[in-house]
Amino acid sequence: MPVWIPIVVALLGLAGVILTQILSGRREIRRMAEEAAREERRWQREREARTHETRADAYAQLMGVLEAFDGVLFQARAVRESGGELDEHQLEELREVRSEAQHALGPVVLHAPEAVRRLVSDATLPRMRLAAMLLDPDDDRTRLRPAWDAGQRGYRVMRARMRADLGFDAEPVDELYGTQPTVVSSSSESTSEPAETTSLPPSTW
Repeated sequence: MPVWIPIVVALLGLAGVILTQILSGRREIRRMAEEAAREERRWQREREARTHETRADAYAQLMGVLEAFDGVLFQARAVRESGGELDEHQLEELREVRSEAQHALGPVVLHAPEAVRRLVSDATLPRMRLAAMLLDPDDDRTRLRPAWDAGQRGYRVMRARMRADLGFDAEPVDELYGTQPTVVSSSSESTSEPAETTSLPPSTW
C-alpha cells in the first residue's frame, strides 16, 4: 500500500476533528450570545420596572404634597380675601407645607423625563409665589386669585402628563391648554375662567 494513503486518511481524520471542534465552538458561542441577550432583556425589564415604580412613587409624593399645599393655600387665601389676617398657626402651617413641597421636588426632578420636569415648575412656582404673597401682610390681595388659578392650571397639565407617562388614562390637556407654559399674572384681574381645583371647591371670590 502506498505510503501516502495512510497520511491522507490521517489528514482527513484530523480535518474532521478540527471541523467538528470549530462547529461545536460556533454553536457554543451562539448559545452563549443568546443567553447573554436573554439575560440583558431580563435585566432591562427589571430596570424598567424599577424605574416605573420609582417614578410613580415620586409622582404620587409630589401630587400628595401639592394637594395638601392647596388645602392650606385655599384657607389662607379665603382669610386674606375677606380682609382678615393670618394668625401665627396659619402662618406656620403655610411655611411647613411650602417646605414639604420644595423637598418633594427632588425625586421628580431626578427621575422624571424632561417633558414632565418642564411642567413641574408650572405647577409649583405659582403656589410658591402665592405662599409668599400670603406670608406678606402688605401684599396686594387682588393678586392672590390669578396666582391660585395659574397653579391649578399648571397642576392639571402636570398631573395629566405624569399619568400618561405611567401609562394611565389622562385628560387631553394639549387640547385644553396647548403647550404654552403657565405664568402668574401680575394684573389685578384674571381674564381666564376660574380653574378647577385639585381637591377643593372653587372660591366664591
